[in-house]
Amino acid sequence: MKNKIFISLLPFETKRLIIRKTSVDDVNMLLKMDRQEETQKYLGGIKNKTREERIAFIEKKLEKFDKGLAGQLTVCLKDGTSIGLIGLNIREENNTGEIGYIFDYDYCNKGYCTEACQKLLEIGFNRLNLKCISADTVDGNASSKRVLEKLGFVYEDSFIKDSTVFLLYTINKNENDLK
Repeated sequence: MKNKIFISLLPFETKRLIIRKTSVDDVNMLLKMDRQEETQKYLGGIKNKTREERIAFIEKKLEKFDKGLAGQLTVCLKDGTSIGLIGLNIREENNTGEIGYIFDYDYCNKGYCTEACQKLLEIGFNRLNLKCISADTVDGNASSKRVLEKLGFVYEDSFIKDSTVFLLYTINKNENDLK
């Protein structure tokens, strides 16, 4: 139910951004990010995906929306330029969510990720009444860690996945003073 509510609220708007359902038109942004060493640094290295593979990836994500599941969203500047991907994975069974994001390196360190995540936290807590939202980042990704801490996330634990150490952060509704 909360997934459907989340989807029905799209697109989201912030002072500088529009957050909308990802479309096949976003394929060039994905291909650009696939080739960016800094963007891929914490994602396992440069991806050599073809246009067709990336279109298939987007279409698979769009199938989630067709099934009523909140999925990957595209973050755009108000002029329509796609600059990154963000998502709120809603776990209805325990009333929690998980935020994930990846941005075009050309748009990093400008506050866009923080602004987009802030909007998802606002929707998650104030419109969906989630009790807790988590996020993880690769150990060593100082920029991502800074975004989470700036938003009020608290470090909880670390875990290893595919030989990579991840840091888990959470923020609870009662700790969140979003308006």
